[in-house]
Amino acid sequence: MKRLAFFIILTLCCTMAKAQMEIHNPNDPNFVMKNKAGLYLQYTIISKENPSTVTINGIKGNTDNIKKLEIPETVHYLNTDFTVTVINKAAFYNISSLTSVTIPKTVKEIKAEAFNGCTALKTIKFSGVIEYCGKNAFSGTAISKPIYTGNNLVYYPPTLNEYKINDGTEKVLEYAFCDCKEMSAIIIPASVKNIYAKTFANCEKLESIVVADGNQTFDSRDNCNAIVLTSENKVVKGCKNSTIPNGIKTIGRISFANTSISKIDIPNTVTTIEDSAFYNTELANVTIPESVNKIGASAFVKNKKLAVVNFNAINCEPMDEKHKAFEQCMSLTSVNFGDKVKAVPAYSFKGCTEIRFVTLSNSIEKIETEAFAECSSLSFIEIPLSVQKVENNVLYKTGIYEPVYNKDMFVYYAGDDKEYKIPEGIKTISATAFYENETLKTITIPNSVVKIDDYAFYETLGIEQLTIPNSVKEIGQNAFKYCTKIKTISIPNSITTIENETFYGCSNIKSIVLPNSIEHIGANAFYWCENLESVTLPKSIKSMDKYALNGNQLKYIYIPKGTTEQFKKLMDKEYHSKLREK
Repeated sequence: MKRLAFFIILTLCCTMAKAQMEIHNPNDPNFVMKNKAGLYLQYTIISKENPSTVTINGIKGNTDNIKKLEIPETVHYLNTDFTVTVINKAAFYNISSLTSVTIPKTVKEIKAEAFNGCTALKTIKFSGVIEYCGKNAFSGTAISKPIYTGNNLVYYPPTLNEYKINDGTEKVLEYAFCDCKEMSAIIIPASVKNIYAKTFANCEKLESIVVADGNQTFDSRDNCNAIVLTSENKVVKGCKNSTIPNGIKTIGRISFANTSISKIDIPNTVTTIEDSAFYNTELANVTIPESVNKIGASAFVKNKKLAVVNFNAINCEPMDEKHKAFEQCMSLTSVNFGDKVKAVPAYSFKGCTEIRFVTLSNSIEKIETEAFAECSSLSFIEIPLSVQKVENNVLYKTGIYEPVYNKDMFVYYAGDDKEYKIPEGIKTISATAFYENETLKTITIPNSVVKIDDYAFYETLGIEQLTIPNSVKEIGQNAFKYCTKIKTISIPNSITTIENETFYGCSNIKSIVLPNSIEHIGANAFYWCENLESVTLPKSIKSMDKYALNGNQLKYIYIPKGTTEQFKKLMDKEYHSKLREK
């Protein structure tokens, strides 16, 4: 019996010791301590340096009958007094019995959903000033009055019918009015100095916004029904009845997102349309003025009624590749470019699957990377003679199956023939013109061609032989990269430079003879030409990149008689033993 009692006591001691280790492990930033009311509260150390701070993460154990919660200012742990400064994300989520909370003056930040779903929570006592409050921090609670701390408006209950910010309020925090779906009007007092992009997120019925006279930071000039950041001439928040006054330079991030605005005139003073500015609105058509030089990520995404875009921006930056500006605009069928536009921006209409009509003006000089890629309903496009450069994959994965070219430039081929003859008169073969074509075995290049642009035949996987005419003076970088079936290629005397990676991955070429005109060979020009056994180099070569002949099975490098010393100076020692004069 004594032996049994001993083992029971020993087991209890081990269990208690294990519990203490879980609560007080000095190597773990997470720990649990009991507050005055006997609740075990969970913490994470933010900083061990002075001032030592922690975030409170919630209550450990059963929370079914907890009605009151007092968050301490400090917690003593590992011989240190840690100050509680943050209430963590979802820390007290869905504690349905909780009715009141006391938050100390040390807490400055309440993260998203901290008290979300605390359906009985009516009272929160603050001793200090909250500087940040995350999304839905108090959603689903019984709080029926606005929460102010100091001069900051922290939270406005969406159940209220009257929306009025107290005079004297200086900062309206992010998400303060989030999801106030019934709010139709708001007046910003003269005292307000700070408003954030998401302060009025998802206020779908907002139709009247007025900034009071005398406000030194914001205005609603010209009865625009919007909040304008005066010093930057930037629209911070708009609604369905907003107009954009002349003089505005920036349409701010998410400023019109999720509103029911159906018409907007963007003045010719606007230079920037920021990320998601018109996300998920009711716009039917949009004219981008000449002055715009930047359109941000997802700027017009999910505009389900947007049918026409008139694009007049003269020099607009490339748009965001991952979060495309006009993606998921399922009614967008027509895009028209103005007669002063010089460049179609990269990625501008990529992924607009319903576009059927694109009108390019005679002022356009450049069509940038993937501008119309993945526009699967686009079956025809006319390239103006003004266009001097077409970048990579402009028409990739469109619905175009006929060759696209004008008098001077060959732009795109998506056919399934085994042989193709590029039309006479063409001067330039554009970037990725034959990209990923697997059926073509023979391509005839006419004597009119003077330039083969970067990536022109990139991954033209079926091509077996190619003759480049003497008219060609320039072959761009990566021009024949991954043409894995090319066995022979003829390079004319008109070429002076083999650019970087020109023949990268041409794994079936066994030998290549460079003409007497070649003066420079770029990096990795013949990289991964795994069957390349010999290269014949002319005396005319003046420079070679260190990695020009890298990555192949070269056995011989043939050079003119009397040039061994010349080529030893041009290339690494590893190639010296392969030099053969002939």
